[in-house]
Amino acid sequence: MESRLAAVGPMCLVTGGAGFVGRALVQGLLEQGLKVRVFDRRPLEGEIAKDSRVEVLVGDLRNRSALCEAVRGCSTVFHAAAVMNFLGVARREVRDQVFSINLSGTRNVIDACLDTGCPQLVYTSTNTVCYGEGAVDLQDEARPYAQRPIDLYAQSKIAAESLVLAANGRRLRTVALRPAGIWGAGPGCYMLEKFVAELRAGRLVATIGDGRAQADNTHVANVVSAELLAAAALAERPQSTAGHAYFVTDEEPMNLMEWFRPLTEALGHQVPKRSIPAWPLYQVAHLSEWAHRFGGPKPFMTRLEIHNLTTTFTFKSDKARRELGYRPLVQHAEGMKECITYWREHRA
Repeated sequence: MESRLAAVGPMCLVTGGAGFVGRALVQGLLEQGLKVRVFDRRPLEGEIAKDSRVEVLVGDLRNRSALCEAVRGCSTVFHAAAVMNFLGVARREVRDQVFSINLSGTRNVIDACLDTGCPQLVYTSTNTVCYGEGAVDLQDEARPYAQRPIDLYAQSKIAAESLVLAANGRRLRTVALRPAGIWGAGPGCYMLEKFVAELRAGRLVATIGDGRAQADNTHVANVVSAELLAAAALAERPQSTAGHAYFVTDEEPMNLMEWFRPLTEALGHQVPKRSIPAWPLYQVAHLSEWAHRFGGPKPFMTRLEIHNLTTTFTFKSDKARRELGYRPLVQHAEGMKECITYWREHRA
């Protein structure tokens, strides 16, 4: 990998480099001998920020001139910055914020690459661009974008990914990666931090649905591996990879409550045996989103979260295997052991 990545450096930019995925990507690039510039609204912290090969810029994706300065001199941009908002119904100012960062910010990244001559862009998208209400079982990249995405995040990422792929060939090589729920040990992992918070608050009192729904997740190490492989492929064989999107998963679809079971039990809790039907909770979540839209409290669970627990949505990574050389490096059993250790220490 190291020799292959020489073509994507020597300097790379990671937007969102202070976030969960961004920090892991910065570390992965450093391990390959590359220099990294970080662009984020928050400063990068910890030992990694002290590395002499890391340059940290604090800025906003909505500031095009600041982005141009960040991109200047870089051979590859890894665009991982985004705001995650899983509401389907939201106030105009909330919607505007999500789209200004996730869509307009991505447009600014593309324009900055074109303005400064950066030759390639790797975009971190999401598998949710291809599902709305209803089951999706082991689909591939031939599946079109969802016509009725459930949440703001998916809506904004569909529009942003479309921009990225359409920009390919305009003096710029682009690729989009579609991981599932990104997870791993360490601070900033949204899905694990929220789940552990619910456990600690005593709110895991019942499961939802019949327990048969399956979903994908993607360990952060697998996301980083796919990002590096995609960047190398853009440099080496753009004719077969540029302008393409790729699903990347752990390739271990399972029911989410079962997926969480090792962590649940390791932290001294039990997966409830009692189950609540999905349909009434979905309606309650929908009403809660509308209530929040008009000033009520933030919903305990959104429609998207109930959908994810009760409806199968899985995708195949075959195209990424075939064209990028992707293979999951970390799978559920190994990664969950690391998460259990982290959360036990964090609780202590």
